[in-house]
Amino acid sequence: MKLKKYKESKKYLTNHYKVLGNFKKDFRNVNLNSLIVSKVKGKKILDIGCGSGHLLNSLEQKGKQTYGIEPNPDLIKLAKNINPNLQIINGYAKDISKFKSKFDTVTIIDVLEHIDDDVSQIKLMNRYLEKFGKLIVVVPCFKLLYGKRDINLGHYRRYTKRELIDKLNSNGFKVKSIRYWNMMGFFPYLFSEKILKKELNTELRTQYTQGTLKKYINHILNLWFKHLENNFNMGFGLSLICVAEKTG
Repeated sequence: MKLKKYKESKKYLTNHYKVLGNFKKDFRNVNLNSLIVSKVKGKKILDIGCGSGHLLNSLEQKGKQTYGIEPNPDLIKLAKNINPNLQIINGYAKDISKFKSKFDTVTIIDVLEHIDDDVSQIKLMNRYLEKFGKLIVVVPCFKLLYGKRDINLGHYRRYTKRELIDKLNSNGFKVKSIRYWNMMGFFPYLFSEKILKKELNTELRTQYTQGTLKKYINHILNLWFKHLENNFNMGFGLSLICVAEKTG
């Protein structure tokens, strides 16, 4: 990623996480977090691009030995505010090489799309997993949706299901499961990006959601994700969630 583009997306991401505020009120991330935690294997876990540290904190509460990598020092500060004991190094995804031992599970949530050479990153993660270790990947999907929000977030791409499977299977992994997630957000995203030509408003996810109607909608969306999105593959959505196993 070019320096100017990186600085712009870094600032955007920092503001994004700050505005989200209370993680427990963000129906999207709290339910994605819960789903990822349920798929983690083993004791020693690495989260690449750990952001404001909520996944690491949830895993630590489950008794896992957690480590994180995050290039944005502002987000590391936010993570330390949640839990000062989180072990996070300031670095990029490729800096997994700074760790001296291997992991039972590596998670890379909403990060792979930020990496220009994603194949090299997949190979690198494979080297730092134990035999039959688990890789959990979440990426944005449907190339037709690529738009202003992707650009602001610093995304190089949105993935197709076939593309992600092929890249993993060709580089030391066997895909065990892959599914779409966030069907509810698909059509609003499509309408905003492709019809209105502007970034989707995510106000409902923030700590500043005001008014009885907005709070009611937020509550309904939380129930939708908790009981439906997290339990059933709706066949399409804004994201792909993939669980792969290191082959040998």
